[in-house]
Amino acid sequence: MKMTDRYDLAIVGGGIVGAWTLYLATLRHPHWRIVLVDRYRAGEGATAHSAGVLLATGRSARERKLAAISADLYGNVHAPFGLSTTRADVFWVADARSTEEVRAVAVHFSIGGGSIMQAELERRLGVSTHLDAAQTVLRGGTAISHDPGLIARSLISASLRSANVSCIEGVAVTTMQPSPPGTELGLADGRLLHAGRSVIAVGPWIVEQPFEPFADAHDVRIKKVVALHIDRAPQPDAAAVFFPQEDAYLMPLPARNQWLFSFRSDEWDCRPGKHALEINDRDRNVAKAVLRRYLPDLADLCCGGRVFCDAYTSTGEPLVRLDPSRAAVFAGAGSGAGFRLAPGIAEEALHLIEA
Repeated sequence: MKMTDRYDLAIVGGGIVGAWTLYLATLRHPHWRIVLVDRYRAGEGATAHSAGVLLATGRSARERKLAAISADLYGNVHAPFGLSTTRADVFWVADARSTEEVRAVAVHFSIGGGSIMQAELERRLGVSTHLDAAQTVLRGGTAISHDPGLIARSLISASLRSANVSCIEGVAVTTMQPSPPGTELGLADGRLLHAGRSVIAVGPWIVEQPFEPFADAHDVRIKKVVALHIDRAPQPDAAAVFFPQEDAYLMPLPARNQWLFSFRSDEWDCRPGKHALEINDRDRNVAKAVLRRYLPDLADLCCGGRVFCDAYTSTGEPLVRLDPSRAAVFAGAGSGAGFRLAPGIAEEALHLIEA
């Protein structure tokens, strides 16, 4: 008969959502016995490929609440963890008829009421821009570029200072069965874990067994996420520019002597193979079409980038749902905003298992 290790809380997935869940749970419940399980090394899955740009925005009341919680919590760990970041003022290029919608997404900051001269945007970008008569330039907010994998690993390391916390890496969860009161998790190495509570934060791997039924029940799909690097050194006061209608942004990365251009990929239902996804001509063509429209001088300077995939819901809002039969919360499906909203998602998940 196999021996079963028992825990108060099991967290499956050592990406940014799982790491924040572990960190917050350890602070709130120091006497809980907690285990974190990741099929690879913690922080090296989808999180490691994230663009890592933090700007507190939200399209709905819930998303704005998550963004506010997340901005505060990221701010709280910045100094203790010695995080190195890049900060850039933000300009917004939007259709003049949608400026109120653009202003409504801001959390903890405001987007100015008057249009900024196009020449000022060009000065801060160091490149010419093409805008038509229907577009306006607004200003507001500060974008912060982080290393998401480093933050995840830092949160986990801080949590492991507790003797009650343990981490299992390099082993997948292969079975998940109700085992009142809680859940029995079977690992690929034959080990069994019993958890009184579980948080499943596996990112795009939610579409694989044993989690696939939950993904199907909540209409979760996987979409490719791509950001290209632009081989041009930003100037010292370089700004970021967001294009809300295009779901795209340009962020200076002075430490790399490059820019990061994040854009909306149109490739759905890919699988989260760790080394299977690559940037292809389709991705480059989608990105260059946006760049040629607004920043044509940069279109031919794309040089590599980062690519993975993320879980998306039909509404575009993160998924945080309790499965009462297994005392488990499925948390994630960040719809491309998992890093930005991760602390808020973790807060929601913990609230459900603490209730």
